[in-house]
Amino acid sequence: MTQIKSARDIVERFRTNWRGYVREYRVFLILTVLAALADAASTVYFMLRAGSDAEGHPAIRVVAAVMGPVLGPIIGKLCQFIVVVALTVYLRRWAACIFVAVIVLYTWAAWYNVWGCDLYYPRFLDWLDHLRR
Repeated sequence: MTQIKSARDIVERFRTNWRGYVREYRVFLILTVLAALADAASTVYFMLRAGSDAEGHPAIRVVAAVMGPVLGPIIGKLCQFIVVVALTVYLRRWAACIFVAVIVLYTWAAWYNVWGCDLYYPRFLDWLDHLRR
């Protein structure tokens, strides 16, 4: 048996998993929206301070380079949110775990963009800076 699904199977899985999704995961969705808004707003603040080249996420950096330091992070975060919803609908059995991870990461990113970059600079970011040069 092959692991590759047909487009019809994928669409059917989305339809099946969508039923009751918003009602069941409304708290996770609200927390994800709040964390995403905080991350997007803090990324705008960070980019206005340090420029879009300082952004660690490559996709957000590219969108910000094209759309600017205000609209870029907002569009990038909206795209990320859409992907999170699609992923949690498709992998509904794992949705709670995915939501928790996303909420923690978005919240940490929001903290880091405002306060953490002055207090805490992970060694991983040093490595990324070294690779970009």
